[in-house]
Amino acid sequence: MRPRGPGRWSLRSRLALTAAVLTACGLLAANGAGLFLLRSHLIAQVDERLGTMTSSVTSVTPQQIERLREILVELAPVRLSAGALDPQEFQLYFLAEEGARRILPPDDAEAGPDLPGRTALAGRAGDGPFTVSGTSGGSWRVEVMTLPGGFLALGASSLAEADTTFQRMLLINLVVMVGVLGALGLVARLVVGVGLRPLSRMEAVAAQIAAGDYARRVADADPHSEPGRLGRAINTMLDRVESEIGARKASEESMRRFLADASHELRTPLTSIRGFAELARWGGSADAALAKVEAEAARMGVLVDDLLLLARMDERRRLELAPVDLLALAAELVRDVHMRHPSRKVRLAGLDQDRAYFEPVLVRGDELRLRQIVGNLLDNAVRHTPEDASVTVRVGSARPGRAVVEVADTGPGVAPADAPHIFERFYRADRARSADGGTGLGLAIASVLTQAHEGRLELGETPGGGATFRLLLPIPSGL
Repeated sequence: MRPRGPGRWSLRSRLALTAAVLTACGLLAANGAGLFLLRSHLIAQVDERLGTMTSSVTSVTPQQIERLREILVELAPVRLSAGALDPQEFQLYFLAEEGARRILPPDDAEAGPDLPGRTALAGRAGDGPFTVSGTSGGSWRVEVMTLPGGFLALGASSLAEADTTFQRMLLINLVVMVGVLGALGLVARLVVGVGLRPLSRMEAVAAQIAAGDYARRVADADPHSEPGRLGRAINTMLDRVESEIGARKASEESMRRFLADASHELRTPLTSIRGFAELARWGGSADAALAKVEAEAARMGVLVDDLLLLARMDERRRLELAPVDLLALAAELVRDVHMRHPSRKVRLAGLDQDRAYFEPVLVRGDELRLRQIVGNLLDNAVRHTPEDASVTVRVGSARPGRAVVEVADTGPGVAPADAPHIFERFYRADRARSADGGTGLGLAIASVLTQAHEGRLELGETPGGGATFRLLLPIPSGL
């Protein structure tokens, strides 16, 4: 298996690695600066000690220096005295014409600095300490001085102790840095894991949504953090997606229901038309057959119109809203019923029986659809009650902000078993109600149109017997 490149690593690994690299760079810079300052300080200490030792011989003559060397040779067996100098700390040289001659320590076998020629050293006289390599490795700090008479003397001090201290500190810093980087790497991975936990939850939610669970949402979407704001944006997007999917499903369901209802309800009139057409063709009464065909065709046209209206309302078509006077609308519909059914007792009354006058009741709605609601309620009352039953239409305001239209009859009423289904499509309480040629959609259309007006349609009992349909509509302020 080929190893995954950095571009294919997880976001958690890349963030943890980035944090570790940045931390390593910071530690390297800090440790490098610290070690540089430490070495500079150690060299400064060596230079200070070298300057103190060399300044004590600036007034010594060459003869005195030579005598000092002879004395030191004689004292070589007792170097362990308390005042003896470590040859690694300080060495003294006399620069004669023939070259540099070591005075301290007198033993030429001791390791020392690898000195350049007298001319090069003479050019550095009075310039302060400088670094040269040693004869046995390492580095030395050297300072050249001018003695009386133009002679030169040279002091040297080894940097071995400073180098040892520096190397020890370098090793300690490396070990500590590796440990700190390891600990910080683990902490960074944990912190990044906690920070990316909301993204992991979003990933799980996305997988569930991809599987078809559109109701899932990102929990704990904190608006103060970037993942939280991303979660809120995702939730908003999911709400819109779910709404669109729901609307599409509702539209598809509406279309399927429309086709099912249409095929079911159109089967009866189509069968009747076919039967009467065959009867006329076989020699029956052509006029009677054609009259039946015409009646069934008219019924089929009404049914199709009702189905199309329900389909449009299921799609939530916008209404043509305008101020409508429910009292005037109800009066016109009552007058129409009188013209179509002059023998029926249909009257208009106020909602408040104590008032002897009518007051306009204004609402904001679609006049055509409101007329259809009240008209369907009136047609239902007239169609499903006996000839001697009365129908009363009451209009008024039940309480502030609510308009009421009641259609009450004194007929047989609605059985308790039928009441919960009375507003369902194609529902007929009994055979008697279906024998009049109704489509079974009148009350369903009234209910759907009422909901479109943000109103409510209720069924109750008329005192003394009968059914009362109560239409409640909101009255907006300002009308």
